Amino acid sequence: MTIRRGEDWGAPGPLAANAPVVGGDADLAALLDRAGTGVGEGLPIEAGLVGGDLHRTLGAPARSAGSLRSGEGLRLPCDAMEVELRRPDGELVRRHAVAHVVFGRAARNGTPAWWRGRTVVVMNATHVGDLDLGPRAHPGDGLLDVTDGGLPRRDRRRAADRAVTGTHVPHPALGERRTREVLVEGLDHGMAWLDGVPAGAVVGGHVRVLPDALLVVV
Repeated sequence: MTIRRGEDWGAPGPLAANAPVVGGDADLAALLDRAGTGVGEGLPIEAGLVGGDLHRTLGAPARSAGSLRSGEGLRLPCDAMEVELRRPDGELVRRHAVAHVVFGRAARNGTPAWWRGRTVVVMNATHVGDLDLGPRAHPGDGLLDVTDGGLPRRDRRRAADRAVTGTHVPHPALGERRTREVLVEGLDHGMAWLDGVPAGAVVGGHVRVLPDALLVVV
């Protein structure tokens, strides 16, 4: 059930004996990829989570697989994202993500070149590494937090410094919205990153929330 303001979220309890324990966002998303993309089919997927940006959003408790199975953890229904990427040749690639999806240009080291040209950041978790790019994001509210725009060179470094604390927004050049899905079109020299993993060249994509697709134990 999607969380509403003022409601309790999650409950103490053990990880199911047959549920996997994964170390990060991409590994958790891979469970959804392997399960298929049918809406509601085989969902939620239960898993223990011990690292990554979604884990950080959930408080980053330091628990082992054994402690999760023994009942020391918290069981939390979490949203995921269904992602459709459009390649320059028109091919459509369907994947999943659990923490964030980024569209934009790549820096020399292969990571996103934040706000150099149009950058679209779709957040289910709060952080991308050390950057707080989804300060209002909540992985159980049925919504995605989207920031879309680009910045002139003189503003990019300042925005990157402020993004550590989530204060890079509001900014007149960066549009913000909370939504259930987002369509991205017309990217120039675009790349995509799913949960921090490069997903190749794209000209656009579509991301929609999958409410309560996961039962995460942390």
